[in-house]
Amino acid sequence: MSGAKDALIFWETEIGKKKEKTVLSYAEYLEQVRQGPERVLRNIFQLFYDMVMLYVGEGVNEYPEDPESIGFVKYDCSRLLVEGADTPFLADRPFANRFMDQIRGLRQGFQQNRIYAYDGPSGCGKSTFLNNLLRSFEAYAGTTDGQIFEILWEIDENLSSESGRGQKLVLPCPSHDYPILIIPKEYRAGFLGKLLPEGTAIREKIFRAKEYEWLFQGEVCTICKSIFGALLEKLGNLDRVLGMVKAKVYRFDRRVGEGISIFNPGDKPVKDNFNNAQIQRKLDKIFGIDVVRYTFSLLARTNNGIYVLMDIKGNNEDRMLELHNVISEGVHKVGDIEEQITSLFFALMNPEDKRIITDKKMESFAGRIKYNKLPFVLEPATEANIYRNVFGDAVDEAFLPRIMKNFARAIIASRMHIDCKPLKEWIPNMGSYKRFCDENGLLLRMEIYGGIIPDWLSEDDRKKFTAPVRRALIAEGPNEGDHGFDGRESIEMFREFLSRYGGRASLINMDNLMDFFKYRIDKERRDRDIPKNFLASLVDSYDYTVLSEVKEALYFYNEEQVSKDVLNYLCAINYEPGSKIKCEYTGEEMEVTIDFLKLMASRLSGRQMTDQEALRYAQDTQRKYITVVVRERAKITDTDLYRDLCNAYKRNLKEKVLQPFVGNDNFRGAIIAYNTRGFDTFDTRIREHVSRMMKNLMVKLKPGYTEQGAKEICLYVLDRKLTEKFN
Repeated sequence: MSGAKDALIFWETEIGKKKEKTVLSYAEYLEQVRQGPERVLRNIFQLFYDMVMLYVGEGVNEYPEDPESIGFVKYDCSRLLVEGADTPFLADRPFANRFMDQIRGLRQGFQQNRIYAYDGPSGCGKSTFLNNLLRSFEAYAGTTDGQIFEILWEIDENLSSESGRGQKLVLPCPSHDYPILIIPKEYRAGFLGKLLPEGTAIREKIFRAKEYEWLFQGEVCTICKSIFGALLEKLGNLDRVLGMVKAKVYRFDRRVGEGISIFNPGDKPVKDNFNNAQIQRKLDKIFGIDVVRYTFSLLARTNNGIYVLMDIKGNNEDRMLELHNVISEGVHKVGDIEEQITSLFFALMNPEDKRIITDKKMESFAGRIKYNKLPFVLEPATEANIYRNVFGDAVDEAFLPRIMKNFARAIIASRMHIDCKPLKEWIPNMGSYKRFCDENGLLLRMEIYGGIIPDWLSEDDRKKFTAPVRRALIAEGPNEGDHGFDGRESIEMFREFLSRYGGRASLINMDNLMDFFKYRIDKERRDRDIPKNFLASLVDSYDYTVLSEVKEALYFYNEEQVSKDVLNYLCAINYEPGSKIKCEYTGEEMEVTIDFLKLMASRLSGRQMTDQEALRYAQDTQRKYITVVVRERAKITDTDLYRDLCNAYKRNLKEKVLQPFVGNDNFRGAIIAYNTRGFDTFDTRIREHVSRMMKNLMVKLKPGYTEQGAKEICLYVLDRKLTEKFN
């Protein structure tokens, strides 16, 4: 029994730690208003905004110095939509930006008389998104930072007694109205002016900002208004009346429908008129017959809260239509009583659900619906993170880098439109980027949806990537993602892909990916959904990227030697071949020969040259050199000419770095033998090159390769002769 007793004591202690005062006197409430008006004086829209901003934040702009930035930033929605959720929702960048733009509108006063509809195809995760969003809101509202208050009446049943010790009728406001609104509207501005400390920024904001207009325009429900008026008339003493007004912490509870009501299409309608005969008899006894009519609607339970329709089908069609007047006028009739309803209305819609608005010819209502498209994921990084979320982070260990994201790209390609007018206007001919991108620019648009400006874009195209172009491209996002492989299909396809090619001695590679999409899925579906030539372009882009990585890893240059070679060349081009000179920059003595000029011209230009071509190249460079020396009179190493030549030299050295090793069996064998006893059998030069290449692939690159991955990617580059493919 001692164990059970100890457990109960622990439980009671923990409850005690969390216990707080949830009911305040009106004076205590006003003191909280005075000390923290920005926290206490929040309506549902401001509260929801604060919750989202706390969990998500302002976002990260990876290009802060970009003058053409459109604020398309990276938001981390994991605290809001992933952490603690039974089924996480991973938002891609386009949707996250649209969602955050919508949320900012809540704080800016554009709150009332709207229904926020999330419109997307089946399988896009609408229900998961909204369920997780509401779960986070409910959790936030249960914290001190997320508290708001509602009216609670504690009415002396014997009002004539001066002692005030009679039985009390405890009556929560059925409409969850804010205690500050019990002050009649005509006195409220003056009251707040006296209550709030002068000279503070929040005081000025409350009296001037649109988001606080509700404080001066709102009214309490008819029940609270009637009780307040009847009490004041009977008692004639405001202090005694306010003694019966309490401020209770508003507890949002989705399960019982308090503050959050969610309706599924199959939920049967319930009566729209609620009352309580026992409470009504007590009110009649206290105030007289029908002075206070205790009647309210189902909507009152989510007034100043959240009302949700999950799909506009079945019984939710009628519920949607019933919201017409409520959303348009902010008023709901309960018999002859008018309820003022101010709620945050959400709806989930499939594309076909919009017909209810057109069929009923409710164009005015349509204007009150603010749609936010929630399509299938269009950002490769997010799609890959969905796989990690389902199969665990350790799933990366089965893949070579980039393969999982390339699987995601193939899936996303099925969701995109081939034609994109803004892209064609920006880059009319994608052919110049065939090493990096497909002919339709899908890979480029995926990068842009992910907030990435690829470094392979030309300088001219980067300059043309202006703010209007970016807005036009991002605006294409909501028009895509409504077809192709949906979220469930994508996960099942990845499951099969992982099952088929995982668990082998080698890591899952690009060949496995191509085999899967070419031969392991339905051919008709593949040909219909994945654009023609896209997979081939995906391979080309991957091949060029990994070739560049291996070159980067193998390449080693001596900065000092590069500088000396360039300076010697800049001196030599001023003399005729056969001249023996001493370089004024390096102090080295040298003979100007055709062979030297050809060697340097090839290293600087990246191509082999004849004697005449090398001489012409030297003459062209000399003209630039003379301009620098005569006009700029700058130190040669501070000139653009010197820097450009050094960069070209290094770039072309890197481009050719693999050529000496292509077809070299010893080089290939050393890669296989790396970090084994057999590695020591290879000559010193081979070992140095391979060791540097492997270490750079594993450490320098981000994300790096494992040792096995580094070996496999080097062999991939060599065996597929990628240097020849991109010669």
